[in-house]
Amino acid sequence: MAKHREEQPDEGSPAWMATFSDLMNLLLCFFVLLFASSTMDAGKIQQIAASFQHISFSIFNQTSQMIQNGQMVSGGVTQLKNVYTLMDEVGKSLDSNDGNDDQANVSNGEDPDSDENGQQGGMANNQDGKMDMEQLQNQMEQVGLEQSEEMYAEISKSLESYTIDEQIQIDYNYEFVELDMNGALLFDTGEAELKQDAYAFMKKIGSVLETYPNSIIEIEGHTDNVPIHTARYASNRYLSTARATNVYEYLMENANLVDQNMKVAGYGESRPIASNDSPEGRARNRRVVIKIYNQLSSSQE
Repeated sequence: MAKHREEQPDEGSPAWMATFSDLMNLLLCFFVLLFASSTMDAGKIQQIAASFQHISFSIFNQTSQMIQNGQMVSGGVTQLKNVYTLMDEVGKSLDSNDGNDDQANVSNGEDPDSDENGQQGGMANNQDGKMDMEQLQNQMEQVGLEQSEEMYAEISKSLESYTIDEQIQIDYNYEFVELDMNGALLFDTGEAELKQDAYAFMKKIGSVLETYPNSIIEIEGHTDNVPIHTARYASNRYLSTARATNVYEYLMENANLVDQNMKVAGYGESRPIASNDSPEGRARNRRVVIKIYNQLSSSQE
């Protein structure tokens, strides 16, 4: 009688071991993720979030829709004085604050990762981060003010050379230089079409604006509070918008300006600069304002 041959076992690990190994790997990854999420520093996360919320550069914020592609990158943000220096200073300040807080806790015999100390450290870091952001904002406003002051001097000199400086009120802040023109100089009462006598004046204004091809230029129309309701203009809001639009169209036809940099708005009687109780005040409120934004503000639009 022939001997029964003993069957050889299959090579490699048993099938159940492969399934068990996969399960162990998944459990290991799961607990590692739990541990990592439980040790996150809430203060640092808030600092990171705050840094992106308070810094208004176009490289962090939404891409600009008012600037031609490439123009503002080469002529705006990359040439702003002290921008990258300010950014580096804020980053170093945040890093140094984190290191000092941890060292202080260790030297006092306290655990920097404990709940109470961690919460206090997070609040301190968040406060320091807020102060750093405020300091950065103040310094950026100072940079914008210097740019606007330089533009103000240049524009004032140009208006004087064109002998129209007495017909325009000019002012500036850390965002823009403002040209305030009396509405009676440009339009007849209740009308939005430019007077022919205003063509030469507006052509000189266009020559001034051409000096700033990379700046956002905003044209605003304003009126007094005397109601208007005609076949062409249902309200002062419509009238002011039509006046600002006609100024824009004339400038685009007679000056070399970038259309993507132009903005038009009509505010009617909603933004008076004088009391509407007197004829003089109403005359001041009937105006067209042209705002020329500096490089820093233009890069944020």
